[in-house]
Amino acid sequence: MDFRNARARQPEIVRSVQKDAKYSSELSEDLSDILRLTGPRNWIKYNSLTKLLAEISYHGFASLNNLQTLGEEYTGIIQVDSVYKQIPSRLLQLSAIILEFGGDALYLKVLQKLGKYVEEHEDIVPEAKKKIKALILFMQVSPSYIKALHKSLFYLRSDKYQISKRLTGINYVLIRHWVQPEFSLYGYKILGIVTFMQVTFSAALAAFDTWKEHKRKQYELSKSMKHFVRKEFHTKANESRDAPQCILCLEPRMAPSLTPCGHLFCWNCILDWLDERDECPLCRETLKKSQVIQLQNYS
Repeated sequence: MDFRNARARQPEIVRSVQKDAKYSSELSEDLSDILRLTGPRNWIKYNSLTKLLAEISYHGFASLNNLQTLGEEYTGIIQVDSVYKQIPSRLLQLSAIILEFGGDALYLKVLQKLGKYVEEHEDIVPEAKKKIKALILFMQVSPSYIKALHKSLFYLRSDKYQISKRLTGINYVLIRHWVQPEFSLYGYKILGIVTFMQVTFSAALAAFDTWKEHKRKQYELSKSMKHFVRKEFHTKANESRDAPQCILCLEPRMAPSLTPCGHLFCWNCILDWLDERDECPLCRETLKKSQVIQLQNYS
């Protein structure tokens, strides 16, 4: 049997999800109360898992027994496969449940492991590490925007409300669609447009903030580099000013060279001087180029 003409609409799907969320929340509270009886230590350690256990138990029980959830029964809808022919297999339904309620945690865990691997892997060059880390950071914050965009698409097209249903191809159809009351869906379409605009604006604002932070870091780096260069310049200038000077060029001595009479000059300076006259520039003693000794490791 083909159920394409009996597709569930936004009102039935939304009410079904809301009803199921209400019942699973009550089950989560009951499990939390039971866990509290085992002691405060266990309650603090495992209480965060009660919601996940409640969701999987609630939806898993219905799927394993080929039953509707209470929310689906309340709104008169049922799950069918991607071609609208039959009820999805238990494995497909359980996969959708795990993706819906544990997919986010699994996704973030994989990204965390990937980031740790990139950080510790020495074969990856620093520039590549930087780009991969930026990509991982983007992937960590992207699910919220993807979910919101997906929800806006659902409001506009009455398609699939949950991403897990889209990934597994599961659809909702009305059991008795011929007796269902008519609803105006224009409000949902407007909500879809508003949701899309809100997500787009939020994403653009986040991108602008990221760009500003990037520019700020570039400015700080440039400022620190300028400060470093300026400091190095002053340091070298002070060193040059404090270094012994050559009497010929009046600059810090380069390749200090010693004459037999005990005077120090730059190597090039004293050789240029001796090209003009054969005497020491200071004491006027007779001096030849062969008598000048260049000093090593002397400052």
